[in-house]
Amino acid sequence: MRAALSALVLLALPANAEPAHMTAHHAAARSLGKFGEWQAATHGEGDATTCFLFTRAEASPQHIPGRSDVVLSVTRRPHSHDVVALSAGFVLSGHEDAPLQAGGSRMLFYIAGRSAFARDNAAALASFGHEVSVTARLAGPRGITATDRFSLKGFSTAYAAMAKACPAS
Repeated sequence: MRAALSALVLLALPANAEPAHMTAHHAAARSLGKFGEWQAATHGEGDATTCFLFTRAEASPQHIPGRSDVVLSVTRRPHSHDVVALSAGFVLSGHEDAPLQAGGSRMLFYIAGRSAFARDNAAALASFGHEVSVTARLAGPRGITATDRFSLKGFSTAYAAMAKACPAS
């Protein structure tokens, strides 16, 4: 669980954070619990607390050499909206949106390096709350398309724990 929290704390930090600064964030990480396939946690930054929840891909049929963990997350920072992100585990290629499918709902995520972010966070969260799984099709290196499936079992409970720890401002 510590390794998973460490990985997600790094995802939850600003891209321009200094390595020493990231170590301080990591030390402050605190688990809120595991809910089905989702883990919820917090980390502090001065007087502010950032909350996040995440799950790893339950199915990634393609083997892509050098690929790191594939993680779907939601992060809530003080005075900001929830941000839904997917860490692909490799640099995403192409300039088009990455599609995610949850039941009958199709969501578009914009690409930023190794991650993709929901264009409509509220719609993504609403879909996650009533579906069983979400599937991402991501354009990767050397023309490979990765198809990853994430379980949504426990999402609503994990989200409620996050919302209790970090009420929306």
